[in-house]
Amino acid sequence: MSSGIEVDNLCFDVYNDVKTSKLKFVIYKISDDKKSVIVDSTSNEPAKDKDGNEVAAKDDLYEEFLSRLPKDEGRFAVYDFDYETEGGRRNKLLFYAWAPDTAAIKSKMLYASTKQNIRQKLVGISSDVQATDEEELSHENVLNNLRSQFR
Repeated sequence: MSSGIEVDNLCFDVYNDVKTSKLKFVIYKISDDKKSVIVDSTSNEPAKDKDGNEVAAKDDLYEEFLSRLPKDEGRFAVYDFDYETEGGRRNKLLFYAWAPDTAAIKSKMLYASTKQNIRQKLVGISSDVQATDEEELSHENVLNNLRSQFR
């Protein structure tokens, strides 16, 4: 069942920047008025703490990406994931559906019912990552899943 929440056009523009390697990641959220999916954060924006104050970015971009996902609220994201295989360096565009166990039930239901609406409009995604805790988001876990999918 769809939530009826629309995807803001800026979401597609920023997604295309990730797709063309201008950005490493984009994080989306459902707007406060629950009417649209909007851009929450991108890899070229300064890192901020919970109070909105700028802080030093982490050296590892994947760690920086993970640090921007809230501990108790859902998010969608696209990450340009690089990794090594026996055949050489690879990269895949990954769609993330983050629904932490600590999020409110109503919020998790809203993100779950909106996921397909945004996901189907992002052409070129290689794989999906659905996560409810930090372990499922770990670089190692995502890498192992990719290696098993794309041998």
